[in-house]
Amino acid sequence: MHIYDKEFIQGELPMTKQEVRAVTVAKLQLKPNSILMDVGAGTGTIGIECATYLRDGKVIGIEKEEKGLETIKENVKKFNLTNYELIHGRAPESIPNIAYDRMFIGGSTGSMRSILEHFINYSTNDARLVINTITLESLSDTMALLKEYGFKDIEVVNMMVSRGKKVGPYTMMYGENPIYIIAINK
Repeated sequence: MHIYDKEFIQGELPMTKQEVRAVTVAKLQLKPNSILMDVGAGTGTIGIECATYLRDGKVIGIEKEEKGLETIKENVKKFNLTNYELIHGRAPESIPNIAYDRMFIGGSTGSMRSILEHFINYSTNDARLVINTITLESLSDTMALLKEYGFKDIEVVNMMVSRGKKVGPYTMMYGENPIYIIAINK
């Protein structure tokens, strides 16, 4: 079930908006028993929504910011999730060295290369990786790394969402930040 933004407890950190979250979750192509590594979990909205789809799987969220950790904990409790594990730390050092079949990277803090190496070394043969970036530099650097590591059929979607807001008797559209969603199969 898709979770709307207003249903989440929101902290101080920005959260992935519901339209972008819906496309990102779809690109992950989750299976009921998937194990998802949510790297740079932020406020946890991607991983939390994914956890609601995983009957026999689980989400492992990795986040370094205290503000994000508290918001994630509150939302995990709110949605009564028993299949979401939160790890306080930086990636890739804090990513468990276990087999997993899905990875989402929402933030890498400059460690994209080593996070990708973790994905290559520990994910299953049928694994899928989805990366969201906002800046052109991050998009360019990530694409170069994926090509360097030999990934084929790299899918990139640029998504722009505008929201209508009342201005007197009129509705004006206000744009959210454009985002790049990169998806690959191992």
